[in-house]
Amino acid sequence: MRGFSFCAKINLMKIKVNWRNPIVTIVGILIIFGVGVVVYQYNIIHFGAVCDLSKYRYINAELRCKSKQIVDKRGYIELKQDLLKFIQEKKKENVITDVSIYFRDLQNGPTLGIDEYSQFSPASLLKLPLLLAYYNLRENQPDLFEKQLIIKNLEKELTQSILPKESIQLNKTYSINDLLNYMIRYSDNQSYYVLLDYLHQISPEKDLLKETFDDLGIIDPKDFLDNTISVKSYGSIFVQLFNTSYFSQKETSESALNLLIESDWRKGINAGVPVEIEVAHKFGEREDFAGGVIQLHDCGIVYYPENPYLLCVMTRGYDLDKLAETIASISKMFYEEFDSRKL
Repeated sequence: MRGFSFCAKINLMKIKVNWRNPIVTIVGILIIFGVGVVVYQYNIIHFGAVCDLSKYRYINAELRCKSKQIVDKRGYIELKQDLLKFIQEKKKENVITDVSIYFRDLQNGPTLGIDEYSQFSPASLLKLPLLLAYYNLRENQPDLFEKQLIIKNLEKELTQSILPKESIQLNKTYSINDLLNYMIRYSDNQSYYVLLDYLHQISPEKDLLKETFDDLGIIDPKDFLDNTISVKSYGSIFVQLFNTSYFSQKETSESALNLLIESDWRKGINAGVPVEIEVAHKFGEREDFAGGVIQLHDCGIVYYPENPYLLCVMTRGYDLDKLAETIASISKMFYEEFDSRKL
């Protein structure tokens, strides 16, 4: 039985395209354009190759454009064991009495928690919700931050061990924007109380700060000395900013995170990462507890290249510097683990 030779039997027809025909030309252009659009979208979805990152630097990159996976997304079982061992050693050395940790890979990665529901005094951490209350107002009152306030009174009894490098002065005039910068960049308590008082003046009929705490889903600070908060609940504030889910405008979240980047306190989390890595964070400290117990906390977003992560650490102990060093050591452990997973 003879076989068939398709190559010998079939004559391929060459189709000549008449580009002079306007209909053919238009169809050809549309096909080329369509292929270009498909390639463009494919690059954005799979590689993030076509994406303008200049406008937004600090909010979730997934909201700017799709990006490829940067680090391995495995769980952190071994790191957690190392952290527990480290904490036990520091407790034996009497450096700390309590530590809470909450970590979250902000690019759809795993989380890690150690006593993440334990309660601590927020102290200066309360400055962040106050900042957000003002940013929230500015979305409907664009000129609010230009408002000028004359400082007629300053708080006389303040317990602030980590003193601000710069603070507002009596009988001087500052804009709301200036006061917010002092409060966040230098963690200035005087600015905090001036802004808190003016917030009540803006809306005497309702407590705007309480509304902010309710919106954020964290505990309402009814009493500055007695309220408490956990690393997980406080860390959720940064997650909402990162995902632009708290404000109606992306630019507002970007602006708030940019200001938090400028905090001049370079211990804690900052001290555990390379100097070129940006950290949008807020720290808090208190030293007036019975028995000489001190609390020091630091929470924020570490902007690991193309894959930021959240880290929140709250501590109790007896020496402020040692607590800061402990937070820095924990931060370094997370950074080195994260960096080792780079693909």
